[in-house]
Amino acid sequence: MEPPIPDYILESVRSLPPLPAAVQRLLTLARDAEADFGEVSRVIESDQTLTARTLRAANSAFYGVPRRVETVRQATVLLGSDTIVNLALGISVLGLQEHMDRQWPLDAEAFWRHSLAVATAARLLARALPFDDADSAFVAGLLHDIGKLVMLNHFGEVYGQVLLAAQDGTRPLPELEREILGVDHAAVGQALCLHWNLPAHLTRAVAEHHDDAAPGARAIPDLVRDANRLVKLAHLGTSGNPFVPVATDPLAPHRQIHPSALHRLLDALPAQVQEAEAVFGRATAAAPPPEAPPQLVHLEVTQPAERALLALTLRTMGYEPRLLDEDPPDAEGPGDCTLAGLITDLPITPARAFAYQKYNVPMLDYAAWRAGQNLPETTALNVEQLRAWLQTELDAPHAAARAA
Repeated sequence: MEPPIPDYILESVRSLPPLPAAVQRLLTLARDAEADFGEVSRVIESDQTLTARTLRAANSAFYGVPRRVETVRQATVLLGSDTIVNLALGISVLGLQEHMDRQWPLDAEAFWRHSLAVATAARLLARALPFDDADSAFVAGLLHDIGKLVMLNHFGEVYGQVLLAAQDGTRPLPELEREILGVDHAAVGQALCLHWNLPAHLTRAVAEHHDDAAPGARAIPDLVRDANRLVKLAHLGTSGNPFVPVATDPLAPHRQIHPSALHRLLDALPAQVQEAEAVFGRATAAAPPPEAPPQLVHLEVTQPAERALLALTLRTMGYEPRLLDEDPPDAEGPGDCTLAGLITDLPITPARAFAYQKYNVPMLDYAAWRAGQNLPETTALNVEQLRAWLQTELDAPHAAARAA
């Protein structure tokens, strides 16, 4: 049983700005089976900002409406009432989050981008499964870390120090929050969702996004949990908690989505996030660099969950991970791939080491790196440190060679 949320946190939640009146009315209409398009449209039109942003979103590639949308009613008919309600809620949540994140001690823009990337990834996962409420998954992703802003609002610099400790330390943020402050951001976010009277599926997603649970039957909390981990691997923004758990199944999509579909999702994610940034009114990301020829990385890590996590991280960095076989390395690799490195936690025989050295292929000792992180045997990995190590050992030498 989860410990109760302290009264002083509940008081802090109640002091936060309420959802706009139009959004509260839309949520009420969403629970009314008799509500029609006209009522939904009129509520949105009562708020000029919401109207303008709804029309901009409806005409964006993100929603893929086949023709120009001129009115809110057209948008409601073409997208559906549920999508419009979720869009309005997402717009409002991001507006409130922007108001609240001004004191964020790390990179506020990176925090905002992480939230939007998790929302986008949850939407893509929902469509890949398929799951019939991708728009709710998107909103749940936007909301998942809202409790951090509540805690920052209440604890101020003390919470900032907790964030910095998680960023640079060896323990995940929720553990530090519970130890130092007596409550974690998922529980605080749940309290805010209850205060705002949000739908139960959104509240559950916020409350459970760090739970180490078996994948459910395509439930929104599972989508948000998986999306959060994928986005951390892909380094799309930062949230103050760079840890991804590896104690159990590394990512639920491995059980529910074919690996090739998951790889396509990861490849599409940066561009989709950029489209979402344009829709929701923040600065868009820089254009991705020109596509380089693929770089093959041999992977030989004994722990399955960590091997899968490493493979996905390498993919988000533009490498093609390949489980090591017994064949000697080929400098050209398959097709037009070149061999960029070997990552292993096993001893390398002299003969194999000679074969890699013959082609000047870096051999990365994963066991030594992990031991140097002072992490427990299981629990979690700091994926920002993992990416930095991989980039230094794999990417930097090739970048220097290209520059030369």
